[in-house]
Amino acid sequence: MQSFGYSIFGIMIWRFRTYVSASGRNDVQKSVDAYETYGRNKFERAVAHLAVSPKSQWDEPHGKKLKNEDPIYEIRYQAFNRQERALGFFDDDGGVFVIVLICYHKGRIYTPPNAIDTAHRRISQIRDHTATTAPLQIFGEDFPPHE
Repeated sequence: MQSFGYSIFGIMIWRFRTYVSASGRNDVQKSVDAYETYGRNKFERAVAHLAVSPKSQWDEPHGKKLKNEDPIYEIRYQAFNRQERALGFFDDDGGVFVIVLICYHKGRIYTPPNAIDTAHRRISQIRDHTATTAPLQIFGEDFPPHE
């Protein structure tokens, strides 16, 4: 039977990880760490909500599966007075969502412009074991915490 996260008080919890390049760079964590307090709190609330939501309920306003971009989902929140997006996918190991890229958008225009292509490439690198992942941290602690 496939694992779907871990449980606290009977509630299933998704674990979150971040993309780490072959050279050891973790641009996702660097972006999260750079948020102002408001942005970091908005990101934390979105992740906390999704952590206890079944995959089938990852929908607006906190998350959304991107149409025609399987397997990419986005975590939706505001930071720096704009609509930030953390793009990622549910890892085949079960119970883990991996954030591969932080971007923002207005309308249908993503910044950086190649955000979706980069997300697909990074997912392939993780699956091919040419890139790795690390636990997502907020305020220097793994999030959500493993209790």
